[in-house]
This record gives sequence, C-alpha cells and structure tokens, in this order.
Amino acid sequence: MAFFSACGLFFFCSVCYLGAGALNPEYYWQPSNVLVETSQEPILNKNERVLLAMNHGAQVNGERIVYRGSQHGALHMDLYILQLDPHYGYPHRIEADQARKGFRMGNNYFQVLAASDSKISLKRL
Repeated sequence: MAFFSACGLFFFCSVCYLGAGALNPEYYWQPSNVLVETSQEPILNKNERVLLAMNHGAQVNGERIVYRGSQHGALHMDLYILQLDPHYGYPHRIEADQARKGFRMGNNYFQVLAASDSKISLKRL
C-alpha cells in the first residue's frame, strides 16, 4: 500500500512540475522597479568628484570602478573593463599615501580626497 501511495505522489509531483515548467520563466524573474531605479551608477568625467560607498561603483570611459573598502592602510578597488568582460573585476590594492598623491587605474588617473572603511571620495584627474 505504501509503495502505491509513494508512486502516486511521485507521479502527481512530476505532473505539477512539468505543468509549472511550461510557464515563461521571465514571469518569475522580473526585476524589481526599486532595484532598477536605484542601480544607476554615476558617470565620472574628467575633473569631477564622486563619493562611493563600499561595494558601489562609478563608470569611467567604458570602465567601472567599485570600492571594496580599506584594510591595513590600503584601499581595495575592483576595475571592470565593460567591453572585455563586464562581470569580472580586476582587484587593485593601493596604499593610502599613494592614493592621496594620485594613481592610475586602467586608462584613467585618480586622486583620493578622503577615505574610510565604508566610503571613498575620488577625483578623476
């Protein structure tokens, strides 16, 4: 008796699974309007400043810079080359003293105006 109940339950679950699979998956994975509106990143032009929170970024000439925080006197940032691979960030570790003088990341020069563990103020030179 338990065998037939288990087989019936398995058959019923399989039919439900196949029936639900016929629906368009985009119906379930629609982006939230709140996330779409808040995900706009600033575009940093020459001689402009931007304040970035940790794990947030800015776009610069086809590149994206994301601040990852500071640790042991060094600032950690990721550089995404959007035309090459927009999903892979190249990690950079920049000493805080050097960052205040100016540094190059990708094809752009930057200067850190202020930095903490959770925020960074950058100026594009």
